Amino acid sequence: MNALVRLIAATAITLFANGLAMAEPLTLGIAKAAVISDPVSGRESLSLKMTLDSAKLFADFTRVNIGKVVDLSIDGAVVMSPRLMEPIIGGEIMVGGTFAPGELERIAEKISSGGVSVTVDARAEQPGG
Repeated sequence: MNALVRLIAATAITLFANGLAMAEPLTLGIAKAAVISDPVSGRESLSLKMTLDSAKLFADFTRVNIGKVVDLSIDGAVVMSPRLMEPIIGGEIMVGGTFAPGELERIAEKISSGGVSVTVDARAEQPGG
């Protein structure tokens, strides 16, 4: 039990040191952005593979925000807001939804060129929620 308490304390200190436990958005480094077809729905999705450092920070971010709604923004515009049900530790996320024809390709190209900021931010808890 004492080892568990030490592990939790060490994780909390690390998260505070990295600014992850605060209300600041986390900017993700994206190693690869590509448009892929979802084999189940047939719809196109944007695949974002993070850099190794961002994948680690994102995994920590998702661990401390389980149960919360997290906004994923591309260039300041929220593109999806899922509720985190479990940590995301693989360093890859899929962005789906309704996009204009060609929009996902344009976004992938801009991200690949380094011209777009990709961030995640946990929403503040609403009263009673």
